[in-house]
Amino acid sequence: MRSALALIPVVLACACAHPVVARDGTLVFQEPGAHGAAIVTANGVEYHDTADVPERIVKRDPYEPWRAPVGFIVPADGRFTKTSSPTVLATTGLAVSLRPSDTRVPSWGGEMLVRIDVTAPAAEGTARWGEDIAIVIDGRGPDTKALVETALEQLGERDRVVVYDAAGARLVVPLMPASHRSLVMAAVEHHLKEKPKVLRARTAAVQAALGATTKATYRRVLVLSEAGEGAREEAKQGLGEALVPFDVVDTTPATGGELELRQNVVRELVPPAGKPAFHDVVLSFDATPSPSRVLEASGGEARWIPEGGQLALGDVRSGDARAEVVRVTVPAWQPGDAYLLHVTAHFADLARDGEARSMTADLRCVYDADIERLAQSRHGDVIAYASALATLARLDAAFTGGAGAPKDLRPVAAMHARSLALLAHDMHDAAAADQAALLEALLATMN
Repeated sequence: MRSALALIPVVLACACAHPVVARDGTLVFQEPGAHGAAIVTANGVEYHDTADVPERIVKRDPYEPWRAPVGFIVPADGRFTKTSSPTVLATTGLAVSLRPSDTRVPSWGGEMLVRIDVTAPAAEGTARWGEDIAIVIDGRGPDTKALVETALEQLGERDRVVVYDAAGARLVVPLMPASHRSLVMAAVEHHLKEKPKVLRARTAAVQAALGATTKATYRRVLVLSEAGEGAREEAKQGLGEALVPFDVVDTTPATGGELELRQNVVRELVPPAGKPAFHDVVLSFDATPSPSRVLEASGGEARWIPEGGQLALGDVRSGDARAEVVRVTVPAWQPGDAYLLHVTAHFADLARDGEARSMTADLRCVYDADIERLAQSRHGDVIAYASALATLARLDAAFTGGAGAPKDLRPVAAMHARSLALLAHDMHDAAAADQAALLEALLATMN
């Protein structure tokens, strides 16, 4: 039996009345002239009329888990019509771009997604040139995830990464900018949960991974194998006549030794993007008229504090870049009133001998009780990026109203990515088009 979610792209594209899938799996057709929005839930997609205003959830127990009053709101026809505009916090050597999913928020309370792009533009001599890093996963050794993460932490804004599996020389992550490290890591984690179903082809995998990179760019090849040195000869044959830095790192503690020693081997093959520039970068979130909490983040460490929430990103080097998405609660309030999400970046500036510094910006929204207007004002670029992460078991609760995740969110993510591509075409937005292409390429690699 097909999942209700698998029908979403078809259901939202057919007929003028926009039929939707009810909880019991039946199709429900809207009345002509109806106004409302589609709601994505753990059980499928439902239609919600504008006249039916959701009730606020009143929590009487501080330990009661968070849940949104309704599921994830999208336009009834599945087409986004707006993209986000960045709010930027910047100082010499560091910029934090904030892109919210909404400028209108539900008066009954709910959630907002915020995409965060952190970049540390490199001054001359503080960062290396961009490189292409090809990673080949060979087997399911217990330290594979940690070693991939070690390699990604070395990369910066100018770098790109591609990931293949030696089993069947299968593409896991298409070549993409290393700034999407959380998206890459999520895809790797998702892939590692699957048991290989075909024979290993180490030579072919290395050959394919190297072939996915650009010859004009400096390239490196890292093979992470549960066979350790036993995989080196076969894997190295995939290099052919290419003279590129290459190494094989054992992913099994029993034969490879201490993890830290093997991580150092990875760091020797893949040098850091640049010199340390900022220490202990933390983003703090609070809001007016009431505190907002960080429920989840695609990367970094999400923390709850009395005033709101925090996202700890750690140290930042010159030349670094990373994109993350956070889920933030929106408290219920009166329609028409302003909602301000205050974001403060705290960090130690190593160029100033570790001086503690901060910079602040506000994301301005307005409360609204019209669910159709809320849906039509949502930003397709932020939502498409977050939904791709959701297919990889990050931020997935955002698309189900905090309920248990459905079996497969890929149809939802594919719909959002396609909607973004159409929106980019209509608006002649090259950046949105590039993001849509990247997301569609990544989704195409998934089973």
